[in-house]
Amino acid sequence: MLRQLVKVTDAYPLTETDIALITTASSLHDIGKIRIPEEILNKPGRLPDEEFKIMKTHSELGAAIIKDMDFPQDHPLVHTAWEICRWHHERWDGKGYPDGLKGEEIPISAQVESIVNVYDALTSERCYKKAFDHDTAIQMILDGQCGQFNPILLKCLKELSIQLSKMLNKEMDDNKYSHEIQRLSNEILNDKSLPNQNYSQSVVKVMQEKIDFFKSNSGLNSIDYNTISGQLTILNGKQKILCQRKNPEFDLFKEFGVIEEDVQYIRVLLRQTSVKNKEISVQIKATVENDSQMYKLKLHTLWSPMKKDV
Repeated sequence: MLRQLVKVTDAYPLTETDIALITTASSLHDIGKIRIPEEILNKPGRLPDEEFKIMKTHSELGAAIIKDMDFPQDHPLVHTAWEICRWHHERWDGKGYPDGLKGEEIPISAQVESIVNVYDALTSERCYKKAFDHDTAIQMILDGQCGQFNPILLKCLKELSIQLSKMLNKEMDDNKYSHEIQRLSNEILNDKSLPNQNYSQSVVKVMQEKIDFFKSNSGLNSIDYNTISGQLTILNGKQKILCQRKNPEFDLFKEFGVIEEDVQYIRVLLRQTSVKNKEISVQIKATVENDSQMYKLKLHTLWSPMKKDV
């Protein structure tokens, strides 16, 4: 959506760095919901007015959590996360919440998160609703049934309709970090021993570390793998997906023709990683896109801030 926006107008001169930053920050848009009672969050059906008022406070609560972080508030990632948390339920016509911002008073980061958030909510199953199909969801948004949006963003949504439909049908997500975000969120929410301030700080630190690694190695084949869920995404230097799986039993090395001797060596090196020594680098022979040659494999391990040495 952000890239399409840059294509259709020069009103928002966003760089690739801006786009990466907004995408990362948007993963925290609903973090305020950790302070909403579970019986309201998980309640099936329409919420009564009083409970809906409580639910609506999640945007302010999320912004407050970001504000309480032990990070410089003028850091672009922190500031953008704050904007998105607080204002992703504002409306173009000024009838949103919590501040009733109107039109371009709403930062473009929050505007884009808002319309994408609505599409995602419509096409996903929730405890209170079934999922709508892609065409119905798009039409509901264009017809104004789900709030009022920037006309330029509606134009972008319409132009992206076919692409979004393909992504939805293939159960793919344009944000290649979404499964990792979900896992981190679940882990953080399940650890009730931690103060609320640590919840958000932990997510931001790990996500920023991950973004920094991929950015520093941009233009190369990239592998994003979660050892717990088995979620795997492999992209070439042009960000084209070469392989996508979700299977803890999937043999990544076998898929790319890596010999057993190299596999064992990599595993030995991985066992030597630690919080202070997170990266390994090794030369291996592999077959990628039918091209068998020597590759430099650089691995960066992420360590859970929730538990010791995980």
